[in-house]
Amino acid sequence: MKLLKLFIITLFFSQNAFAQTSSLEKNLQKADSMWKSNHLNQALEQYKLVIKQDSIPEAYQSLIYLRLAKAQFWAKQFKECRATLMQAKTLPVVPDHHRLIIEELEKRLDGVSANENTPVPADLIPAVKLYVTSSTNAVSKSGSNKIVYKTLKQALEAIPTILKKAGLLKGPIEIILEKETFDLNETIQLHAENSGTKDNPVVIRSASESKQVIINGGRALKIWKRETNPQVLVRLPKGSRSKVWVADFNQNKVTGIDGLVFGGFSSKRAAGTSATFNSFPVPELFSNGTPQQMARWPNDRDTIVSLKDFRSERALGWAADPDVWLHGYWLYLWADAYEKMGGISPRDSTIQLQPPFNNYGFGKSKWHVVNALSELDSPGEWCISIAQGKIWYIPSVSVKPEYMILSMKGPALTAENCNYLTIKGIDLQFIRGDGMIFTNCSHLTLAKCSVSNTSGLGFKIAGGRNHLVHSCTIRSMGRGGIDIDSGDKLKLIGSGSIIENCKISNLSRIDRTYTPAIVLAGDGIKVRNCLFANIPSSGIRLEGNDMLVELNEFTKCVIESDDQGAIDVWGNPLYRGNIIRWNFFHDIGIPNLHMAAGVRLDDAISGFCIFENLFLRSSNNQFGGIQIHGGKDNFIEGNIFTDCHAAISQSAWGDKRWQESIIDKDHPMYKALHTTDWQSESWQKRYPALKTLTTNPDINYAIDNVAINVETFILRKSKQFEILNNKLLKSENHPAVADDYMPYKVPWQNIPFEKIGPYK
Repeated sequence: MKLLKLFIITLFFSQNAFAQTSSLEKNLQKADSMWKSNHLNQALEQYKLVIKQDSIPEAYQSLIYLRLAKAQFWAKQFKECRATLMQAKTLPVVPDHHRLIIEELEKRLDGVSANENTPVPADLIPAVKLYVTSSTNAVSKSGSNKIVYKTLKQALEAIPTILKKAGLLKGPIEIILEKETFDLNETIQLHAENSGTKDNPVVIRSASESKQVIINGGRALKIWKRETNPQVLVRLPKGSRSKVWVADFNQNKVTGIDGLVFGGFSSKRAAGTSATFNSFPVPELFSNGTPQQMARWPNDRDTIVSLKDFRSERALGWAADPDVWLHGYWLYLWADAYEKMGGISPRDSTIQLQPPFNNYGFGKSKWHVVNALSELDSPGEWCISIAQGKIWYIPSVSVKPEYMILSMKGPALTAENCNYLTIKGIDLQFIRGDGMIFTNCSHLTLAKCSVSNTSGLGFKIAGGRNHLVHSCTIRSMGRGGIDIDSGDKLKLIGSGSIIENCKISNLSRIDRTYTPAIVLAGDGIKVRNCLFANIPSSGIRLEGNDMLVELNEFTKCVIESDDQGAIDVWGNPLYRGNIIRWNFFHDIGIPNLHMAAGVRLDDAISGFCIFENLFLRSSNNQFGGIQIHGGKDNFIEGNIFTDCHAAISQSAWGDKRWQESIIDKDHPMYKALHTTDWQSESWQKRYPALKTLTTNPDINYAIDNVAINVETFILRKSKQFEILNNKLLKSENHPAVADDYMPYKVPWQNIPFEKIGPYK
């Protein structure tokens, strides 16, 4: 009888809530249609009538207030608009994206522009100019205003003395690089003593505004011979024996390469933090600026078979080399790793590997062999032996030895506890390892720099605050683009850091998964007006709070990995306050092959606001353009989905799994809740929804979205997923660029189509 009573009460309240929502939707649509038909005064009155209804669910109240405020702004009823916004701020539930809209609309009422481009810091009149060139060994002659050094290291060493000078004027201390190319003999190292100050920041820049100075970590391999050693020839494929060139380390002055070690996301060798994992300084060979492929089998695909079932005589050739590796997705198609070839089992002729092995084990795998001399069989392939100090290569017809570059040195620059530093107009090329690494550096600016043909990351920024990465280009990378961890997400201290107007593409040549364009960790970082393209896995990996990701273009992301999103988040229900808006996602994933989404919230991710984005062909297999796995309190509002398998997909957990994850010590949710003071007053005040964190799982909201030519609006929708005022349309129009979505824009939306992506 008790259960029956409970069922009847639950049914009553759920039906009553549905009736409220249905009535709200009807009244909201009536007001909206008035506004769209240019009857703005009638719309204003209708919105006010909706607000007077006391039965509006708390989750939707700020939506209606904002609709009214925007209509009042359009009608130039600025005083009334301000009053409506003041009321909206006092509502019991105000999602973070609505708080942002209120703030920006109040700025507009005050005559202050919102969403403007972040300017690159202006070139101020320098207090001191230091020139670096190779033309002299010392400071210039007495009486000259031009202070000249032979090396950047010498110029950096002069900074402490300059800062101590009496009467030093305000302005940057500029270190101006005059050579076109600086060959990197050793890593440039900056420490606290090389810091600038607020009045006298240190600027390292190219002499020319129009031409970047190149810092080159590679060595041209000019001396090649045809391989004639019988002991080598017998190990080569028969068809290659007359074609192979060989270069000797000593003859080509190659130094510092004392090992060949690979990692990958699930490799124990590369184990790192949750936000990133370690990279290894893998050397790479380039011909005329194009990376060459290490000798591999199969040449242009992976073999799909478990190692325990693989038997082939060709494996005997792999076992003969000490530097052969196997790259594979050994169990999951989202976790790659390199395994070291160990030998062949005399018992059953299976492949043996050298420990440590990957974190997940082995099953039916997708893999290939790397750096096997016995597989050197195609033009453009190469193989390296560290022990013998040699490189073998099959040239193509157009190869010129002087343009054969081996990446040899890296990182190009490291800075530790070095503040008020700007690096501007520098081009890093052929770096072995990561491009530049900054540790605990604040007030750092990287402007108009580029990194290419590098085996690691572009920039790694760990700690510090107030960073600006502006108008930089990162392409053709062995791993990812930018790893940034800034601000304190445990204490909710924002970083003040911005990444803007950057182009990051063609990544993950070596490590294929979890090497995105940006690893975004910490608190309060903005990523704006960037392009992320041609990435096997994600464009952004987000690990933190209060991030703003806006006005970016994501294309051809998740083109190899499975179970990923162009923006990917995992495991921590305390990643709150994050807003993803005004982005254009298109051509994400591989149709009908892997699970891929524009935005993927995996394993209990909650409290995200995904707002007014464009999703074109951004849903594959079992995922929608937005995929939610077990999370709650997420708002999906005002987005446009076109030609997607589904607009949204949900993998609901239910109460049982949610509660089990809270008490399971091995689950990331448990670890997050026990390493963060989320029940403190500061956390509860900042994120009021945390008061119900442990209850009511799977409650999410889809509001005001438009789905065009979409098979299903919400795939696997649970009863807890609330929907309001969404539209499903059929159209023969298939947008190709952001501007093509203009016909679907409504007056209360503020998507700045023309501003999405990088700008000049």
